Amino acid sequence: MAKDTESTPNQRLLELIRKPAAAAAAVTAPARAALTAKAAARVTPGFFSGLFPQGKGVSVGVDISQSTLACVKIRGRDAGFELLGSAITAIPDGVAPGSPQFVSLLRRTLSDLCGQGPVPQVWAAAQSSRANVQFVTIPKVASRQVDNAVYWTAKKEMAFDDASVVFDFERRGEVAENGVTRLGVLAFTAPRDAVEVVRGDFAKAGFPLTGLTLESFAHQNLFRRKLASEPTAARANLHVGQNWSRLEILSGGNLMFVRVIKTSMSGMVQAVQDVLEAHRASSAQVAREAAPRPDDGAGSAFEGLPLSPEMAGVPVFDLDAQDGPGGGLVLELDSEPAPPPPAEEAVSRPEVSLEQAREVFDNVVYGCDRLDECHPGAGLGPAEVMAMLEPVAARLVRQVEMTLKHYRESLGYDAVTRLTVSGFLGASPLFVSYIGEQAGLPCAPLDPLAGRMAAARDADGKTWPGPAWTQALGLAFSAESITPNALCTYVAKTAAQASRLLEQWSLVALAAVLAAMAYFSFDASLKLRSISAEREALSREMGALGAAADLGNLSRMTAELRTRRETLRKYAARNRTVGVFEQALALAPEGVALGSLTYEEGPPAVAAKAAGKDAPGPRKAENAGRVVLEGMIGGDARLFDSMLASYVVALEGAALFEDVSVKKNEPEALEGGASGLHFIIGLTLAGE
Repeated sequence: MAKDTESTPNQRLLELIRKPAAAAAAVTAPARAALTAKAAARVTPGFFSGLFPQGKGVSVGVDISQSTLACVKIRGRDAGFELLGSAITAIPDGVAPGSPQFVSLLRRTLSDLCGQGPVPQVWAAAQSSRANVQFVTIPKVASRQVDNAVYWTAKKEMAFDDASVVFDFERRGEVAENGVTRLGVLAFTAPRDAVEVVRGDFAKAGFPLTGLTLESFAHQNLFRRKLASEPTAARANLHVGQNWSRLEILSGGNLMFVRVIKTSMSGMVQAVQDVLEAHRASSAQVAREAAPRPDDGAGSAFEGLPLSPEMAGVPVFDLDAQDGPGGGLVLELDSEPAPPPPAEEAVSRPEVSLEQAREVFDNVVYGCDRLDECHPGAGLGPAEVMAMLEPVAARLVRQVEMTLKHYRESLGYDAVTRLTVSGFLGASPLFVSYIGEQAGLPCAPLDPLAGRMAAARDADGKTWPGPAWTQALGLAFSAESITPNALCTYVAKTAAQASRLLEQWSLVALAAVLAAMAYFSFDASLKLRSISAEREALSREMGALGAAADLGNLSRMTAELRTRRETLRKYAARNRTVGVFEQALALAPEGVALGSLTYEEGPPAVAAKAAGKDAPGPRKAENAGRVVLEGMIGGDARLFDSMLASYVVALEGAALFEDVSVKKNEPEALEGGASGLHFIIGLTLAGE
């Protein structure tokens, strides 16, 4: 049956929808070509390309869902990143992480994407349906006690088992709660078995993971890297997945709240299938009711009409004809059911399969020109498909509204002022517009890859839109500094930080030792240079005087000087007693009479050295002795003490004596009734 030449309202609506897309494609095609040429120019190897390391690292983000494996490879960590490649691979039914088939699929996909060369940084995400993310506050405690306080607070509020989950958290600074300043952290748990399975699969595939995080933190990376416009107020992102959806609320680039919603694309596909089945059943009923019925005497009523498949090849009997071939025919109302139609008949009128419903569901993004005429959804426009999705989308919007109300009223945070949609349905203008209108918020797709990537097709030949890559792209932007990592929790980070501090202090100490050694080496070099210069000056002076260095003559002169010095020392030793007594008499004031002087000679120099007394320290005379003075002070008895003290002071001031001490000072009676002060003074000869 030929199509009508006149355009239907659905076709006109399709044209209105396609025109902006075609214009955008025409505009972005030259820009994409320019970006590709620019990227090729950047990666062209130069003469010194192998001598210096690249300034931007390469990383790969892997988004694992139940049906697809999406990978994105980038270079750079900011808004000016370079997209190096992307890959989308369908996961067959029955293939799950942990199986050899999944490892083989993962190895093949990453090998094709990464190619030859060093293995880049690879980040993946654990399924968030079994994960738990919660914002927790603790009292202000010392920095070394924060980890324990967060752990026990989160364990109480989140009720997790250490043996079955991996626990980690991210500090968020100070927050005000009921007028009290507390410390805020975003804590999360991930199933330990899922983490180990995913890590083992990547290790077996030959691409060990750099980090494993949650899908929500992948979107947080996009906002922290300034890839999405971030207003000052809170905003929410609705990610519609294959089997569940997720609402993420962010503020200032930080993830604040996450809720998993059961409404998903699988429910929407089921809704499309139900509508198509109902429409098919109602159409068949209308056709049966509109078919002409034979009346009395209308034996030729079927003439000129095509027989239905049910009547093809079946003889027609006239119940009123007694003489005909059907005479005496008895009708059995409870006869056996008719046999099933032939195979070609079932093919001509097929049931609506789930795959056909999924193809109709895709029309809300791709349009309706992809379906042939015999398809159950042929002729349906995106608006009609969206009408089929409205009941499920309405439930999704109600969950979003309830979550935003709970976030604003129950938790006491600022109201969300903007909404974005990520995932496959983020590329549908009708769906995004419907979500925004029903939620009463400005709504836009989350598409950081707009104008950056060429068309990437899956196994079915469908082009994946930009919003469907957001999780893989966010994982590629992961880094230890901004992304929580289930493979390196706060315990490992604390140990690594302590080890890093120890290494840093060791390096500082080593640098200090090397600096001190360099200083002393430089100082010794300067002294050696000074001595060498002085030696050269003396040599020049000796040369100017005409004296030549004669080692034999110098040795002889040195020996003579040593002999003369030794002779003088012996002479001084023999006459030391006379000199000491003379010095003591000269220092005695008037009225002080010396009676006797006792001199004790010290050990000889040779004996002292043999006894090991040539120790470092202040040296005294090699044969210093002890002197004992004994005398009498006469005159006025009231002046005895002052005269003795002045004498002691005079002895102490003499260069010849040291260690002066009074051993005895007693008054005694003299002849003629006079009295005197008898004293004994001990002193040591000063060193030479």
